[in-house]
Amino acid sequence: MTVSLASIAAPNRSAGQRRLLTVLFVDLSGSTAMAEWMEAEHYAAMLADLRALYERIVPHHGGAIARIQGDGMLAIFGHPEVREDDGRRATEAALELHAAVRNLLPPGPRPADFAGLTLHSGIHAGIVLVNEGDEMRGRYELLGNAPNIAARLSEAAKADEIIASEESLGLQSQFFETGPRFTLQLRGRATPLAVYRVHGRAPVGRRFEASVRRGLAPFVGRCRELAALDDALSHVLTGHTLWLGLRAGAGVGKTRLTEEFLRHAADQSVQIHRGYCESYLSAEPLQPFLQMQRALDGLHNAPPELFAAQQSAPAQRADALLALLLALARETPQLVCIDDLQWADDASLRLLHRLRTAAQLQGLPLLLLTASRPSSDNAHMPSANDGDAAVIELPPLTEDEAARAVQQLLPTTDPFVASEVQRHAGGNPLFIEELCHAAADAGGGLGEGQSSSAWLAALVESRVGRLPPAQAALVRVAAVIGNVIPVWLLETLTGCGERHPDVQALAAQDFIFPDQRPGHLRFKHGITRDVVYEATGLHERQALHRHISAALSARGGTEDQLHEPLAYHDAAANDWHAAARHAEAAGDLALAASALDRAKKQFRAALAALEFLPDDDDRRRRWVSIAQRLGMACVFDASQDDLRVLKHAAQLAHADGDAGLMARTEYWLAYVGYALGETRDSLRHARAAVDIAQQCGDQALLAQLPGTVGQLQAAAADYSHALPMLDLAITRQRARASKSPANQIGLAYSLCCRAYVLGDQGEFDDAHAVFAEALTPFDGSGHAVEASIQGWRAAVLLWQGRWAEAREAAAVAHRVGAQVRSLFTCAMGHAAGAYGAWMQQADPTARQHILDATAWLAPRGGGLYSSFNHGWLADILSTQGDAGAARHHVALALKRGRQHDWIGGAMAYRAAARLAAKVGDVNRAKRYLSLARGAGAQRNSAHEAAVTALLEAELQLDDRWRAARDLALAEFTRLGMTGFLDRARQL
Repeated sequence: MTVSLASIAAPNRSAGQRRLLTVLFVDLSGSTAMAEWMEAEHYAAMLADLRALYERIVPHHGGAIARIQGDGMLAIFGHPEVREDDGRRATEAALELHAAVRNLLPPGPRPADFAGLTLHSGIHAGIVLVNEGDEMRGRYELLGNAPNIAARLSEAAKADEIIASEESLGLQSQFFETGPRFTLQLRGRATPLAVYRVHGRAPVGRRFEASVRRGLAPFVGRCRELAALDDALSHVLTGHTLWLGLRAGAGVGKTRLTEEFLRHAADQSVQIHRGYCESYLSAEPLQPFLQMQRALDGLHNAPPELFAAQQSAPAQRADALLALLLALARETPQLVCIDDLQWADDASLRLLHRLRTAAQLQGLPLLLLTASRPSSDNAHMPSANDGDAAVIELPPLTEDEAARAVQQLLPTTDPFVASEVQRHAGGNPLFIEELCHAAADAGGGLGEGQSSSAWLAALVESRVGRLPPAQAALVRVAAVIGNVIPVWLLETLTGCGERHPDVQALAAQDFIFPDQRPGHLRFKHGITRDVVYEATGLHERQALHRHISAALSARGGTEDQLHEPLAYHDAAANDWHAAARHAEAAGDLALAASALDRAKKQFRAALAALEFLPDDDDRRRRWVSIAQRLGMACVFDASQDDLRVLKHAAQLAHADGDAGLMARTEYWLAYVGYALGETRDSLRHARAAVDIAQQCGDQALLAQLPGTVGQLQAAAADYSHALPMLDLAITRQRARASKSPANQIGLAYSLCCRAYVLGDQGEFDDAHAVFAEALTPFDGSGHAVEASIQGWRAAVLLWQGRWAEAREAAAVAHRVGAQVRSLFTCAMGHAAGAYGAWMQQADPTARQHILDATAWLAPRGGGLYSSFNHGWLADILSTQGDAGAARHHVALALKRGRQHDWIGGAMAYRAAARLAAKVGDVNRAKRYLSLARGAGAQRNSAHEAAVTALLEAELQLDDRWRAARDLALAEFTRLGMTGFLDRARQL
């Protein structure tokens, strides 16, 4: 079953080559009108001049003309070889073309109002299928969306305008003066496209300067390397010559480390010279040293050697530059820094080696610092450029360092998005930065296919393009297998095991590396895997997926090991029957193991696969059945997207007319709506489920519904109806608890709901006893329901003023929620723990922690009991005197009342009373205190009444404050509200 690597390394040209291209589309502005007043011969001559410009300028910038049609031209950059700066090259070509056309005069007479010739251009990048062309199709036939989008951008551009997509330029947009980023809704494209208007070139030469214009990524880690550079400089200052070479792959942070070190060095008695090498067209012999010379031009009292270097002929210039730098070193220690040495010309390299040798012989204080990428053949072999240097290999960031970088770039992102960014970036700072930008643009999430933009994909593909053909083919096979690569599978497909030289070469170059699990490899960066996969031809990909599926099936194994990979590979091979079957089975297994995120992913994959199967009654019923299990998986981490899936399932069930299906879809709409905090709507769906289940006699569902209805009524603070329903559910569930784990879980959550209702009503001892029973089945096992129970236990402990215990329970909810990928329980645990820290020790970070947790849930469309968060924030902010922010969260807490979420209402009214009292508005403060008492009475909440009395005593609005204090003291003592009792005694 071994795959022919040659077929992947050199795909069939007749089938076209899948390429990541930057496409430039240019057109002459107003050409239709010109054709009316120009003679045909003159118009033809003008077109000939225009085409001559196209044919001269595009190749000069490394592009190829795919087609010239009339006065328009389509050019591509990245074929036959992808370069990391293809977007920049296309934009430079467009600028030069526009300037040249402005200077082009059409022959013959011209109207008086003729303003001159101009172009309008569009630039976009993406995957394109490239076929050899002919007289009809042009030099190349391009199949894909990128050429169409480039043409649409050209259409959107006005006369003499260049519009480039952000995807095609990315960081390289900083090499140009652009207008502000904006979005265009293009014909034929579902989502708006982020673009720039390019006005000209920016005064930027180095990639680091481009990064500065964009905003530098945070500098984290690198303590060891920075210390080594500082030590080297100290050694040089004592009269020694050293050459240090920083070496790492693209984006790992060589230049960023260099800049940090040079900032340190600026405080030392050393003269700093800086230069850089580049692969672009403006590169010149001795470029980095000439840059140093030009920087010295503006110095007062410049050494005479500088004049000699300026006046010398090219052949003698290297000698003059050498003499200049040596003369400077005799006066004061020198630091010569050269970036991107991998692109240095031979003359620069010779001068660098001569400078090091001469300075050593003369005992001069000189530090040569160069930064370069590894050799393309082997990352651990000396490169031809810095082979004589003492090399400092710069590793990717550690997990902790990467986490700090993500936190600084996305301070409010939820921990699951942060971990996804880290997984895809693999410790590469540039990848981290790009993924954080993508997540921010997407509103805080990182969806499928968002792992990289075209400009970053070009950086990856250019690395793959420099690999020997066998290694390039091997890495493409690995990419199709997945981010994690079983060694046996790679060897089955390619004949290359873990010790094969090509596999080891890919590991040395940071493409793949041994995974923690023996017998597995892993891509160093998820972005790399995604880019390589997308650039692999469709037919080759599908054939590989079929081979992989066959190999997995032939090897066999336990079902829980096979269903998930088979679902993925069968879907990619368009075997939809098999994909749906395996994804459904994988979802069931993940659900049983409480791996909720995996269960959701697999059930959604099964639903997607069903869409490709013939539409009949069986398919629709199966779709509804899987959607219901999706509901089970998402109740601890629900989103509005999940709710939309279940609404579609309800439509299918009602169209089918099966009462059992209808009742259960209504049930899951109620439950997922409950998880999203949409209590009012959920009660409506729950009542519908009860009615339909009674009509069709679905006794199993009717047995479940009391618990669900009781939970919804408890969420709506309708405790008088909630408790009887919960008691009925608990009685039934206790009778069935020994029969299955699912019944135990249902019982545990019903007990949890009963416990927090008891706690809210001040029956704290009974509440804690019920919590203890609810937690018994889990015994710290890390189940999603355990996280929910501990979260509610934390809330009840906060009501009771037992701050330390509340923080401990909240920490468990946060930790277990993270383990099972339940963002809701993770976020609520984080927020409850922060509020406990505020109440216990006035922790100044509590406010931000609760804001973060609230922001994590916002993209999901809300959450159960989110009035808690807003009430906590209102309390903290009003105490701190931040009136505007406090009022905002008071309003948000009270707004939740529209969905019958009143759990934070009393707290919000107390915060409003505190704000009014601070500005001397006694009447308004009293009114808000009265509303707080009413909100607590609505829930029959003894603890709310006591805390409201405490605030009335603290504000001392009138002579009744002592009576309020005495009431609060008595209630705190009766209820065992220890933390509040201490506060009341201080009055």
